[in-house]
Amino acid sequence: MDLLYRMAGRAARKGPAGVARLLERAAGAHAAALGVGIGDLRERGQAWMLVQLGFDARRWPEEGEEVEVLTWPSRRTAGARAWREFEVLSSGGERLVEAASVWLIVDLCRRKPVRLPRFLLELDFPARETPVRFEPLPALPPEPPSLHRRTVAAADLDINEHVNNVTYLEWAEAAAEGADATRLQIYYVEEARLGEEIGVATWDLPGTRLQRIGTADRAFAWVQWRRQAR
Repeated sequence: MDLLYRMAGRAARKGPAGVARLLERAAGAHAAALGVGIGDLRERGQAWMLVQLGFDARRWPEEGEEVEVLTWPSRRTAGARAWREFEVLSSGGERLVEAASVWLIVDLCRRKPVRLPRFLLELDFPARETPVRFEPLPALPPEPPSLHRRTVAAADLDINEHVNNVTYLEWAEAAAEGADATRLQIYYVEEARLGEEIGVATWDLPGTRLQRIGTADRAFAWVQWRRQAR
């Protein structure tokens, strides 16, 4: 069983959302090869749910740039939380972006997490690890945020009929107006569905930018951008 998966691709856009689309494809293909792909889980009435995604970038690939994505199930996997890590390399082998993600398997009827298959916990995990760590979000400032509004459309949905993970990041990028962050972390909290009215609230803080994506009383995702130089 090959636990280090490689995929060639092109960035559809510059920035974290373009990279996230590539990571989504690579993770899906590798999970399917391991027997825990989207189709495998749906046969059991289950699905993968992304709960955290983090990036550490030296630079973001340019739109249309050829890259190679490396991904592997992480030795940080434990309990119900499956970690998957990534590297994005340029065509010349330069490491551009490192990323880490945390996933749950959920029962689609009960909408509750289930135990990971035993074999996922017992894999001979690759002896490699990215520097990506997830940190607590900063406290909300008293100042009112800037606010961008949108309505969830059919094109925003994934196979499970809720907003696709990358779509939240695309909304965050649009509201951040070209943020030049090299580090980014996303916490996925709830599922947004067709027709819901969404607000992307953005606060600029010293060295960081914080975003809440949700309705007045429900947060669907939190995004934190860090702009400090490496």
